Amino acid sequence: MPKLTPHQQFKNEHRALLNRWLEESDIDDQEMAQIALTDVEEWMDEEVVGFESDMNLDDDEEHEA
Repeated sequence: MPKLTPHQQFKNEHRALLNRWLEESDIDDQEMAQIALTDVEEWMDEEVVGFESDMNLDDDEEHEA
């Protein structure tokens, strides 16, 4: 099986969460979609606090190769 891209992994995780909520709650799919869209819009409007890592990630990648 080919390795999934980060985009595909995120999509799969997101869809699994939506499917679980659809099965286990009384929220219908249209309402759930609207909630998700509203939440993403709110998330995009949040102020992001940046930081610099103390770790050098380039060194980790060299050790994994």
